[in-house]
Amino acid sequence: MKSRVSIILFASALLMLFQPSGLLRAQNKKMMKAPEFHVLTKSNYGFSDTVELLKASIEEQNLMIINEVDPQKMLRLVGIKTKGMRQIFFFHPRYMKRIYETNKQASIEPPLKFVVMEMPNGKVMVRYIRPSHKLSPYMGLDDLARELDELTATIAKSVTE
Repeated sequence: MKSRVSIILFASALLMLFQPSGLLRAQNKKMMKAPEFHVLTKSNYGFSDTVELLKASIEEQNLMIINEVDPQKMLRLVGIKTKGMRQIFFFHPRYMKRIYETNKQASIEPPLKFVVMEMPNGKVMVRYIRPSHKLSPYMGLDDLARELDELTATIAKSVTE
């Protein structure tokens, strides 16, 4: 029962997170702008191609794909049908080492994640949280945060050019 509740909460969060035009839908059904630390971009490719191009770009940047999650499957468990959805978790030990050596408390933040979602109109969106936002509460990581911001932006551009 506890895992079913977790799946329902996760599915609800995903549905609220992805709305057309980069908007989030609150419980009261009003639309609000996505937080400034979220980056939302439209892919020039279909869903499967977007996922594959992002993964290839991650590897081209000498990063490791840690996991790939299919939220679609979880949503189906609670009776919700969606178009394509994928979460891609990635990072590299060299960055983890820098975080660990600079501020051990920040080691909870990695890995980084892209979310790819096919919208009802067929457009494919890519969303991620800026690494600088995730690392901003921790002292000493400003340079690394900027470096990771540039890296994630470069990877995201692989599906927009």
